[in-house]
Amino acid sequence: MGNSLFDLDVFREILKLRIGIAQADNRREFELLSTIFPLELKTFASGQEHNGWIIPDDWTVETALIRRDGRTLFDGTVHPLAVVQNSPSMRGTFSKAELDKHIFTRPTVPDAYAFHFLNTYRPWNRTWGFCVPHRVWQEWGPGDYDVELATTNRPGTMIVGEAHLAGESQETIVFNAHTCHPCQFNDDLSGVAVILELLRWLKERPRRFSYRAVLGPEHFGTVFYLAQMPQAERERLKQGLFIEMVGLDAPLVLQRSFTGTALIDRVATHVLRENDPQLKTGDFRTIVGNDETVWEAPGIEIPLASLSRCFHPGYFAEYHTSRDDLELNRVDKLAATLEMLKRMVEVFEEDGTIERRFEGLMALSNPKYGLYIERPDPTVAKNLSAEDLVLGRIQDALPRYLDGTLSVFEIAERLRVPFGPLRRHLGRFAEKGLIHLSPRVSLSSSPQRPREAT
Repeated sequence: MGNSLFDLDVFREILKLRIGIAQADNRREFELLSTIFPLELKTFASGQEHNGWIIPDDWTVETALIRRDGRTLFDGTVHPLAVVQNSPSMRGTFSKAELDKHIFTRPTVPDAYAFHFLNTYRPWNRTWGFCVPHRVWQEWGPGDYDVELATTNRPGTMIVGEAHLAGESQETIVFNAHTCHPCQFNDDLSGVAVILELLRWLKERPRRFSYRAVLGPEHFGTVFYLAQMPQAERERLKQGLFIEMVGLDAPLVLQRSFTGTALIDRVATHVLRENDPQLKTGDFRTIVGNDETVWEAPGIEIPLASLSRCFHPGYFAEYHTSRDDLELNRVDKLAATLEMLKRMVEVFEEDGTIERRFEGLMALSNPKYGLYIERPDPTVAKNLSAEDLVLGRIQDALPRYLDGTLSVFEIAERLRVPFGPLRRHLGRFAEKGLIHLSPRVSLSSSPQRPREAT
């Protein structure tokens, strides 16, 4: 893949693979992903059970034919999605009406193969089926159809890829995406791509907090990943963000965590709304449904928001079909998502508490301070920048907020100004000795000052 941002050659290769929950091709998938950023692989044997979740076997299709009058109408081995995932073997002759109960199509995307995955989540109730392009299925008329479906289940291995970047603090922010949808990019290799590029950026900068990527099969991956994690390690995971469908040509949408008030909710809302004043947000599980239920489950309760470019209930027409390919992807949308994540990280990293070291009204225009922000004047042309206009607007109110009760981010949130310009401006206050800035020491909702030595 080289050093080019979002060179998609790695993902073109992955899209050819027959990946899934515990498929053999998953090993090759993670080998390819590790060429972008090294991943530590956690493995879990098929058949393992936790809270009723059972990791399915490695499943392959040997024969998958639908014939009529001796002529083959459909061969399900031609595409990884052409047979319902984890279908059992069967053989028989069926009327058209009987066969149709086992045929799944997507009329809105008539040339695509649909993604039917329920058998992998309900191995105790497996049913056979074919995912046939709607245009093909429409050509089949009444009559008897011969079906031969031979599949093999064998012990397999589920893989979860993990990357951890340690910071000064062990408190950790998690970025999560899933890796199990064969032949589909936006759902959710797009999230994987953005997270891996974020890690490459994070690795090259100093970090106050720690960061972790968790990439694995939807639900199954995080269920078993968290179940085997020591409690002490799990308690260090403080906030998280699921990232999905972010290569689409659509605005970013934020789904809040379970409480909706976690720091990740507030930081993401602030950063995204600065970029898009019409930002759409939704409560927990009202926009998309992914692993947030695992992270937020009772006794785990790690706040996890979700970032995507889809709208409930429509998603996008090609959702869960073979047409969710790289042709739908916009590299500029991936890059814009990455930029938003970087800005969120910068809020976490650069936020801090404030200790004011002055009283009364300061003459900020005095050369020894040089902190006054020029404001519009009907008489004098000042050629003010956008940042000048923002900071000038809050200039008179800002000193009252420097009393140590709010962090830099909380002031930005309160005054509805971008975090970056405000943080740089307050940095200049600190350089002049008017305030003292202490770094954020906790990912709790409000920064905590270190305890005084006794």
